[in-house]
Amino acid sequence: MDTPTYAATRLAQGTVDDIISLLVRERNLQIQNSPRKRPLTLLELPIDILRLIFKEITHTNDLTALALTNSTLYCIAIPIIYSRFDIVWPDGRLSNDSTSNVDALTYGLDTLCDACTFATSASRSEETKLITDFCKYTRKFSIGNGPSEWVNDYIITKDAGKMLGTLASVAIKSMINLETFVWDMPTGVVSKVFGSLGSLARRSDSECKLRTVSVRWHDITGLPNAPFPASQNATVPQGSRVTTVGLMIPSNAQHPPPPPPVSYRDYKSEYPTFTALPPLESLTVLDIDVVGYLDEMAVLIERSVGILQELKVGIAAKAVGKDFAQAWDGPDLKQTDHAARWPGASIIGERRLGGVLGILVSKIYDIKQNRALNKEKLGLSAESSSSSSQPTTAPTNPSSSAESETSVVIEDSDPTDDAEELPTETEAPADKLLNGKLKLKILALERVGLSLHVCMHAFDMTSITQLTLLDCAGHENLWKMLRKKFKPTILTSGASPVASSGDSLVEYHLSLKYIHTDATTLYLIKFIKETLAPNTLEVLFLQDRKKTAAPPPVPLAELFKGAIKKHASSLRKLLIDSSAKPTQQGSVTIAADNTRWRHWTLSEEVVLFITSGRMRQLRELSVALAYKDWHPFLQRLPNVSQLRSFHLHHMLDYLGGAFEPKEMASQVMDIVTLRPDIKLCYLGMGNKCYELMEVQEIVPPRPSNNPLTNGISIFGQTPLVNGVYSSNTGIFNSNQQDDVDEEADDTSVEDGEAGGDEEEGANEEEDDDDMPATANGTNGISGPGLVPSLSTVAAMNGTAVNTDDSDDEYDGWVEPVIGGVKLKMREILFYDDKVSIFKARHGRL
Repeated sequence: MDTPTYAATRLAQGTVDDIISLLVRERNLQIQNSPRKRPLTLLELPIDILRLIFKEITHTNDLTALALTNSTLYCIAIPIIYSRFDIVWPDGRLSNDSTSNVDALTYGLDTLCDACTFATSASRSEETKLITDFCKYTRKFSIGNGPSEWVNDYIITKDAGKMLGTLASVAIKSMINLETFVWDMPTGVVSKVFGSLGSLARRSDSECKLRTVSVRWHDITGLPNAPFPASQNATVPQGSRVTTVGLMIPSNAQHPPPPPPVSYRDYKSEYPTFTALPPLESLTVLDIDVVGYLDEMAVLIERSVGILQELKVGIAAKAVGKDFAQAWDGPDLKQTDHAARWPGASIIGERRLGGVLGILVSKIYDIKQNRALNKEKLGLSAESSSSSSQPTTAPTNPSSSAESETSVVIEDSDPTDDAEELPTETEAPADKLLNGKLKLKILALERVGLSLHVCMHAFDMTSITQLTLLDCAGHENLWKMLRKKFKPTILTSGASPVASSGDSLVEYHLSLKYIHTDATTLYLIKFIKETLAPNTLEVLFLQDRKKTAAPPPVPLAELFKGAIKKHASSLRKLLIDSSAKPTQQGSVTIAADNTRWRHWTLSEEVVLFITSGRMRQLRELSVALAYKDWHPFLQRLPNVSQLRSFHLHHMLDYLGGAFEPKEMASQVMDIVTLRPDIKLCYLGMGNKCYELMEVQEIVPPRPSNNPLTNGISIFGQTPLVNGVYSSNTGIFNSNQQDDVDEEADDTSVEDGEAGGDEEEGANEEEDDDDMPATANGTNGISGPGLVPSLSTVAAMNGTAVNTDDSDDEYDGWVEPVIGGVKLKMREILFYDDKVSIFKARHGRL
């Protein structure tokens, strides 16, 4: 091999940039010292060109093969291969015999923790030094969720889980370029992993690049030797009322006794966790069941207040009824114990002022301090304000308030006036005033009791562009308060408006572009219609997942006029579903008696509007249709040719009896076959998902007595295995055709020719049959995939053409030897990570 091949190997310990620089210098010297007598080879291309080529390779197996080919290619491929460490579990329906007996977690982390055996052995010589420190190239570390019977083996209370945490912590310490850490597997994360993540910020040789952390906690209450006993649900004292902070507890009510401080040895939760992390731009913590994690998150939020852009918080389903998950209000309550140096030393109990949101912002915003300031500004006394407020009876079971048919609404409260809700006793403001705000772009909450005071004062609602509320108590009050406080302002002159109405200019204060909720109310529809600027909402996921059989509180007509029609020109993703929420029993999901979806079945008016072409930006759609509107929808599908993904989760009055997903998907594929301009790729039909693929396949000619084409290849292509010609178009990988539905061959379409379809020929190719083959100036061949004229074939082979139709041996028909792009359909799993409507259909974070 050439000298540049070994240039990178002589650098004992250095970064990829150092290796690349050395290669470039030695290559330039070779060019200067020796004249070139032959063309450039692959290895002699400039390094930056090689790196651009390698970035176009998407399959890891191809990169691995290149890395094992040559040391120069090895140095370029390794940083790309190890830039992502993703663990994706296979489908739970697969048996253990159908999968390889290789633990990807164990072997993958072992590779990161220890050097490659081949590279280590090769590096022992003086002339060869290969890259062995793979961790420094990792930018994303992700462990996904999988089937519960496989994932449960890695719970941190088991030996395998502890070993997994140890391997992960050792590997993460060396990931100096780590940007994203995702642990979605509900097994728990040991504190060593958080310590390793925090150590990245304390390194002196590199700058910490960690910006995103996502963790899903685990539920271990039902496991043997569980460290946490199952706690009782919270009970609301008699005489409590609802304020904008939470449930106001009477002064004579008794609070649950707080637990005594515990030592670190007796503390059952993992510590430290989030307090060990550096400032972040994105923080996601799901399935929280311990209040100590919220206290640690408050410290991290204070540390990240200047750069935090995304916050996603979810409470575990079994912890919804606990005290810390409710939004409370009272003179004796606190947001957090500022005197406690760690969660185990807290002595204020789980009943907190402002609930979950109050705890999260406790280090940057103090509710009592700002209440006292509002009282002084308004010149009102606490006694008069409390007597003037209208008491509202609080629900006795707070955990079910989010699912009740009519939620408690504060009718007479002013969101900008907190003096009316002051308790009878307030604390004087401390020396350090905490009145900060979180300027987030993305806010997602799941099973979180909303404190309206915290939402309006501790969060800058004008900066939020994506808002997700799933199973959150108090959501209706939030929509009402947002609509009242941020109502549009009519401008006269001198301002830059967002929209105009007639002769007046209107300024809109909110910048929401994404809304997802599983409890749609009239207040939400009014908020979307009146508070947001027209044609600015891009993503709208509306669900109503109550477990009752009663119809949704919002009729479909109101939803259409207030939300869809108002933002028709800007909507890119739309989901409408009123299905009942399934019941969760342990790790098994039991479908409810689902008849509520019928209430939001699209009417003929809505179907005609969506397929009229006015929703030009629509890319993803998930709805329920009636069978009578199915064929009009298919006929008008070309009007929404930009649609990429479609999910028909239910069909009303299906004539065939049981809903047939494959049959419905085949009908859609027929339309796409006739109209290739339609860009539909993913089809969800009920609980099945299909992918439409364009396959470049060349069909060999059938044996015939034609002397012109029998036994020759017109275009000089050689058939491969099974008679399929080789093709490097890159449209489809032939290795992925194993599970493609063979019945879809009948609906294939070929670019540039009629393909035998009468309807398609009538629409597009009607006049092409009589046109001479040489009309395009291509010597009888009008383009790739077209059948050459008979005279062209004869000229190519130097033979004469017999056009006598009475000849039994040869009737003048030339069999097509080159096919075009065919459309095929295969059944796949729902791509929740790629398609937003597929992920949103679950109604959870």
